[in-house]
Formats: sequence, C-alpha cells, structure tokens
Amino acid sequence: MNVTLKCFANIRDIVGKKELPVDLIPGATLSDLFGYLQKAYGKNFDRQVTDQLTGELVPFLILINDKAFRSVSDMETPLNDGDIITIMIPFDGG
Repeated sequence: MNVTLKCFANIRDIVGKKELPVDLIPGATLSDLFGYLQKAYGKNFDRQVTDQLTGELVPFLILINDKAFRSVSDMETPLNDGDIITIMIPFDGG
C-alpha cells in the first residue's frame, strides 16, 4: 500500500523533501507510519513528535486527505492506498 507524506517546516528539513512516498503493509495505521518514520529518520524525527522526558507523543494535528486527526488519540486510524498524510507539528519561535 502506498501513501504520500506531505512535509512542512521541521519535518521537511528532516526528510529532505516536500513529499515522501511511503510503502506500508496493507492495513497499516498512523502508528505504523510513525514507526516507519522513526526507523527511517531516527532521533531527528523522534525529537519532533515525542516528549523527550516521557517518550509520549506530543499533541499535534495529522491530516489524512484533509480530514483532521490527533496524534495522542487517533494513532490507530487505518490508512488506505493513495492516502495523503500531512503532519502539522506546532513550532516554537516568533
């Protein structure tokens, strides 16, 4: 199953491109996608999505085909072939 990850800000810097095609097993979930990204991009990706003290996911939005999901409660959402996933991580600064 193929999905496309749209990358912005820090995630784009880590991945190195605006869009990343990802091949996942049929029946994969958001959690599986994040597991793939953590393996592929290591600590750089992990620092963006987890609290470094607790190891828990930090709250942020994820869009699947422009429908909003939450990182802390919707990680078992199933993905479908052709889905476009956008990770909307808030950033510090001003």
